[in-house]
Amino acid sequence: MPDLSFQYFLSLIDDGIFVLDNRHEIQYMNDAAARIFGFNPAGDESLTFIEVVRDYECDALVKQCINTGDAQAASVKIRGKKQYLDIKVCPDAESCNYIVIVKDLTEKRHLEEIRRDFISNVSHEFRTPISSIKLIAETLGDGALNDPKVNRDFLLKIGIEAEKLMSMTNELTELSMMENRETILDKQPLKISSLVELIVQRLRAQADKKGLTLSTDIETALPDLVIDQYRIEQVLLNLVYNAIKFTNRGGAITICVKTRDSEILVSVSDTGIGIPREELPRVFERFYKVNKARDDAGVGLGLAISRHIINSHGGKIWAESEEGKGSTFFFTLPLSV
Repeated sequence: MPDLSFQYFLSLIDDGIFVLDNRHEIQYMNDAAARIFGFNPAGDESLTFIEVVRDYECDALVKQCINTGDAQAASVKIRGKKQYLDIKVCPDAESCNYIVIVKDLTEKRHLEEIRRDFISNVSHEFRTPISSIKLIAETLGDGALNDPKVNRDFLLKIGIEAEKLMSMTNELTELSMMENRETILDKQPLKISSLVELIVQRLRAQADKKGLTLSTDIETALPDLVIDQYRIEQVLLNLVYNAIKFTNRGGAITICVKTRDSEILVSVSDTGIGIPREELPRVFERFYKVNKARDDAGVGLGLAISRHIINSHGGKIWAESEEGKGSTFFFTLPLSV
C-alpha cells in the first residue's frame, strides 16, 4: 500500500488508481477510481476488483496480468454506462502487488463525436445551396442566359441560395461569439408580457395560415425584468416559430408566463409531432435536427443560440416532449439584476 504522502498525491490526480494483491483484493483505491466506477466506499470491508468495477472485461485484464506476470493494456467500453476507459495493469515486483491505472475517456469521446457531427452537418448544410448555385450557373452558361424570362428567374434563385449561405454564416459567427463569451448584453428593464405580445403579433399570420390557434396565458402584474430585449426576442421567435413549423393544421400553441420563486418561467407548448425520447437530450446541440428528412427543418442553430442567450442571462432552458403528442420548451429568467 502507498505511504500516506504518496496516497495524498494519488488522491489529487484524475486517473483512477487501484493497488491489488494476487487474490484480486483491493489494497488501495483513490477517489478518482471510486468516482469513475460509481462506487461509494463503506468502511474497511475487503473488496475484490470485480466487486467495484462490475465489468468482466476490466477484470479479465487483471487476471491476465496476474497469470502471466506481464503488463496488460486495453481500451474498454462499459456498455451499461456508455463509458470509454483506457486501462493498464502492471505487476509491482517490489511489493508483489498489481497496479491498475484507469483513464476515463468518456468526455473526450463525446467531444470528438460532437466535432465529427458538427463538421458533417456544416458540410451538408453548405453543400445544398452551393450545389444549387453551381447547377444554375451551368444552366445559364448552356444558353439560358440568352432567355430574359429564364435568366431573371435563375438570378432570383441564386440570390435566395446566397441569402441562405449568408444567414448560416451569420448564425455561425454569432454562435461562435457567444461560446467565446464575446457577446455583450444590452440589459434594460422590460415587461416580458409586452415582449410576448409582440412575438404573437409578428407570428399570428403564419399560425393563421396553417390553421393553428396561437394563444397566451400570462400571469397578471408580472415584475419587470432586466434583460436584453433583442436577445430574448430572438429566443421567443425561435421557439414559437419552431412550434408553428412542427404543428399540423388544426393544432394549438400556447405561450405561458408566470413567476416561480425568484424567477420568471416562460413556456411554449404545442400539440405538434413531438420529439422522440432518445433525441430530446440533443435538441440544443449545434446543427442537430430531429427530423432530418424535412426540407423546411432549418439549419439547426436556433436552439443552440437560444441556450447560450438564456445561460448568459443566468437562466435555464430545457424541453419536454412526447412523440406524436407535442412539445413544451421552457426557459427561466432570474428576477434579480
